Amino acid sequence: MIFDMLMENTWGTAESDTCYDRKRKNIVRNETGHTGIEVTGMRIQVVGLNHRQAPLVIRERVAFGPELLEAAYRRVHELRHQEGVVILSTCNRTEIYVAGEVELADILAWWEQLTGVPRGEFSDALLWYQGADAIRHVMRVAAGLDSKVLGETQILGQVKDAYHLAQRYGAVGRLHRVFHYALRAGKRAHAETDISKNALSLGYAIVELTRKVFGNLAPLTAVVIGTGETGELVARHLSAQGIGRLLLVNRTSARAQGLAEELGAEVWPFDNRLEALKEAQVVVSATSAQEPVITADMVRQAIAGHGQALRFFFDLAVPRDVEPEVGQLGENVFLYDIDDVQSVVRANLRHRQLEVAKVERLIEEEVKELENELGASQVGPVIRSLRQKAEAIRQAELAKALNRLPNLSEEEREVVAETTRLILNKFLNDAMVSMRQWGADEAKASYVEAVRELFRLTDEGDVAVTPE
Repeated sequence: MIFDMLMENTWGTAESDTCYDRKRKNIVRNETGHTGIEVTGMRIQVVGLNHRQAPLVIRERVAFGPELLEAAYRRVHELRHQEGVVILSTCNRTEIYVAGEVELADILAWWEQLTGVPRGEFSDALLWYQGADAIRHVMRVAAGLDSKVLGETQILGQVKDAYHLAQRYGAVGRLHRVFHYALRAGKRAHAETDISKNALSLGYAIVELTRKVFGNLAPLTAVVIGTGETGELVARHLSAQGIGRLLLVNRTSARAQGLAEELGAEVWPFDNRLEALKEAQVVVSATSAQEPVITADMVRQAIAGHGQALRFFFDLAVPRDVEPEVGQLGENVFLYDIDDVQSVVRANLRHRQLEVAKVERLIEEEVKELENELGASQVGPVIRSLRQKAEAIRQAELAKALNRLPNLSEEEREVVAETTRLILNKFLNDAMVSMRQWGADEAKASYVEAVRELFRLTDEGDVAVTPE
């Protein structure tokens, strides 16, 4: 049966960001049971509120809107001893990431002064992580593990936007590598696991069920009957995913008209719904009617003369909008009620939940790699100097070679340049990895000076540093 086949593999686009936390002295400190290892060479912490601990009435009061964000970054110098600040504020979370020896009380006082909300009114709902736990938290956020909708993808873009805004104000400081790794962890989670696949809302489930059967949505016509909350959400999903033609049918044309203008849809009178059914391959009904608004007789008339054309009816209403007999009208007519669609959503959620462990392992890889990099802060200057010297040599020798080959096309010159870059990176890679590990090994501290002397490296301050 088509429905069974669809349930086996319904790929979806994740919904929006609309820690399983444990309290200790009214502040959440550890989200995953890890010990909160301090990251060598830099103190990192995050303090904030999210949808798990704080109700909307609190979250909206202490959130950072555009104007408050600007004010916060202009006043970031007021946070004593900070070496980097990034603020992530969405409808479901407000989190302040801080590098440096900053006291929690100072962060809360700064937050209170900016928002005008006494900290006592939100301190009971705070989360607070330090060290590796703070790093682990931002990676879980970026990967969608900490969202209302498990695995949603919008939060990754929100983390990226928050990082870029802090960059614009020159506030990122020593959090640069933390957010670089967090964004990489989020991208890997979505690319290497199924955490963001399989639709978790009724609207997306309908879109993806339709796509599974028809493939491209562009040639299709869809009818949405009822433009209340559910109908509107489905219409928005269909429009966003590229449905070719969208017809909105509603008893009150004014409500449908506003939505139609926004989505580029057509409004059809409720009494003309039979004519609308004749046009559509996909019909979604979500009214509050007490009697069916789509009868078996109407569907018979709608499909008459259309041969083997597939028709899909999704009845999201309770009581039902579509007479059950519609599902028995032929092998090309399919009817799914709200329980059918919700069963797909539940199956998809189970599938995502099975992916959580994979994402957690991926995050641990990223945390460990970042810890190694940060822990190697004492060898950072020599690594950068070695890379700079090698790159300077590459650039100089490349320029000489290209001067001797004046007939190369621009494309060929780019190939030669890229080849030299790859050779250099591969040659240096093992050495770079080994040197980063020295930072955690006191016995190898003397190796740093040996490398400086061996390669005759200048001090880092003598040359311009190229960002990694």
